[in-house]
Amino acid sequence: MTGIALKPNATGTAFELDLTDGKMKLMEVTHQNQAMLLMARPGEFKEFPTMGVGLPDILLDHELNGWRRRIIEQLEADGQRITRIKVTTQGVDLEATYK
Repeated sequence: MTGIALKPNATGTAFELDLTDGKMKLMEVTHQNQAMLLMARPGEFKEFPTMGVGLPDILLDHELNGWRRRIIEQLEADGQRITRIKVTTQGVDLEATYK
């Protein structure tokens, strides 16, 4: 999927438009969208208060199946089809594309 490119802001706490020569940059945004959904906590997207997984909160949590379900729900709600997902204490192995 092609969309507007974002980049982390100077402090790394949010995203901003990726402007090249004062113009919006377009790019393949599937991985960008996945990263934003995984990292955002529910309530961080004002227009969509239930959107977001909150993956930083997974640290020291032993209930990985719940995280797996949450990731699947969020990506499917975004219109993505998941072909591979594995959630472990080492990280998330994910492959998904837009339908």
